[in-house]
Amino acid sequence: MSHYSTAELGPVDTWNALEGPHGMNGKLFLEGPLRSENVGMSVNGLAPGGSSPFWHLHAQLEEVYVFLGGEGKMALGDDVIEVKAGSTVRVAPKTMMAVHANADSSTDLRFVCARAGAASLLDVGDDSEISHDPFPWS
Repeated sequence: MSHYSTAELGPVDTWNALEGPHGMNGKLFLEGPLRSENVGMSVNGLAPGGSSPFWHLHAQLEEVYVFLGGEGKMALGDDVIEVKAGSTVRVAPKTMMAVHANADSSTDLRFVCARAGAASLLDVGDDSEISHDPFPWS
């Protein structure tokens, strides 16, 4: 098995045509195509006026949403916040949430969601190893 895997998602402005499970069109879970073992990730595109098909929460997983385009809202428990390109939102475990693209958004609401759990980053610590070897494109 290779030490990496890749997947082609297509242009970001076509993500709303992705066909996800459970009626979640506009979504592609990447852990399958990438054979990811520790991080779940999805790419998402909601057409203006579109919403998550249902509320959801994760019992143990934390999520981080990074919004790449469009304008919309996130419902997080009893709170509703505005999101747009550049918004980044952390969602704690056991937080009921949903996403909505504003009907008057000039583009689809495009975002990436990463999910992880088990060992906390504090428990793992900085497990990076740095090398100053030249890059192959240098």
